[in-house]
Amino acid sequence: MSLLDNLVNNYLHQDLAVIFTKVGIEADKISEINRQILKEVNLAQWLLESARGESYLAVNANNFAGLKWREPDMKGFAKPLKMKVPSEPEEVEFCKFADVNAFIFGYWKFLARSPYKGLEEHTNTPENFLGFLKGKGYSTDSNYVSKVVNLLPEAQKLLANAERVVIPTLVEKLQLIRATQEVEVGQSFRIEGVARLADSGKVLLVMIDDKFPAPNVPIREDGKWKFDFVFKQEGDRAMIIAIADQTLKLQIKVILPYDHQDDEKTQQPTASSLSGAKVIKLSGSVGIGAVNKADDVKAIKARLHQLGYTWVGDPKSADRDRGLFDAIKLFQSIIAGRSTVNGDGRVDVGETTHRWLQAANAPRWVLMPNSDPDNGLINGELAEIQDNHDYGTHWLADVIKEIAQDYQNSYRKTHPKAALFAINDVSLPHGGDTPDHHGHETGMMCDVFLPKNNGDFGGIFWSSSEYDQDTTRAILKSIRKQKLVQTGAVFFNDKKLIKEGLCTPMIGHDHHIHFEINPPIKS
Repeated sequence: MSLLDNLVNNYLHQDLAVIFTKVGIEADKISEINRQILKEVNLAQWLLESARGESYLAVNANNFAGLKWREPDMKGFAKPLKMKVPSEPEEVEFCKFADVNAFIFGYWKFLARSPYKGLEEHTNTPENFLGFLKGKGYSTDSNYVSKVVNLLPEAQKLLANAERVVIPTLVEKLQLIRATQEVEVGQSFRIEGVARLADSGKVLLVMIDDKFPAPNVPIREDGKWKFDFVFKQEGDRAMIIAIADQTLKLQIKVILPYDHQDDEKTQQPTASSLSGAKVIKLSGSVGIGAVNKADDVKAIKARLHQLGYTWVGDPKSADRDRGLFDAIKLFQSIIAGRSTVNGDGRVDVGETTHRWLQAANAPRWVLMPNSDPDNGLINGELAEIQDNHDYGTHWLADVIKEIAQDYQNSYRKTHPKAALFAINDVSLPHGGDTPDHHGHETGMMCDVFLPKNNGDFGGIFWSSSEYDQDTTRAILKSIRKQKLVQTGAVFFNDKKLIKEGLCTPMIGHDHHIHFEINPPIKS
């Protein structure tokens, strides 16, 4: 057995709750699910830091994490070992462990020290845990978090093989994750997907209506790819995305917006006549690097405030600060259907952001729906007072209620003991970056607890004996019925349900369902 195999097998069978108690970490604050997440992310760390068990420290000191000697904390767990490394001008004392088992205990003793106090609150996702360590000085590599996250598939596979449990494999063919079925003329939208790792570095061919080539799309090292596109003409349009012998075909309906009679010289776009629309007269641009005339700034702040983006500040004031700029960026990311915030923070007269701000169905920023058991819904996130991923777009709030009602009518009425449709994380109160997730920044995506056989929910993996697969199938069907749901972005790792076409495998989605929505057509 190789040194790495020894490490993997040893860690697989360790009880982290026991280790935490022995080294001084509050075990009761770290759930069973979070302990499994930690095992996966720890192994990914050690793959990186020990060169897969082949570094000098790994071979000669059973030190797979490059842990330096700390007096007196590491006494009894390791011994000091002086050695010269390229990154240091002088010899450095590292920890030398008696064996692999001693290293595992020593690693957690190292993290039980005072610099990492509060670690227990940052164990629910790999990104949150790694970001916490990075912020406390664990690594000086600016790309440390992304490097470790990229090794998670390998770590999960090593653990799964050691346990002889099959996990969802990496994709074997070109696969669509994010797309739209309906879009306006002139509206930018995003297409995302994943390819085989063997195709990383290659480019995809994108063809429109079998004759108009679009710019080639590169496939990243992790197999993911994405591009933004805009249609200039209405109609039923076809898009082909291909590489070698693999092809994806999309049918997209492109419609004229309600203000399509405005031409490029129209300074003030037409506002919808529907209830909820708002005419916003602007004499110049507003936001980052804009003209920012006082009346224009007030008008934009007033509309954003009305829509729930209250962190813009006093709508009667022409003051500009980060709150206004962040709100504009978030709004732009929402209407573009993105999962992360990425806008220029500027409202230009007559352009897309200005037109959407006037729309009757402009995205409002709201608290997600309260629990409504009679209609099949439980908002588990609102009950978690230590968490605050409770906010998102009213588009998503409406979809959540529609899913719950459909699930109640189509399944729970004949299976009254089945678990309710229980939602978890959406986005933070002001949207934007969250250490708990990659994505979840724009209020357009939602996590769902897994149902249990006893009618409860949450706290299990799909491989657990408590997991209710039939109820999960019904929930996934109700999710996929909703027009705004991106069917390629319904992530969950139950292999049988993946084969049934109900969900897409994605790292980190063994213990919850994740779904995302597209923006609707502007009205």
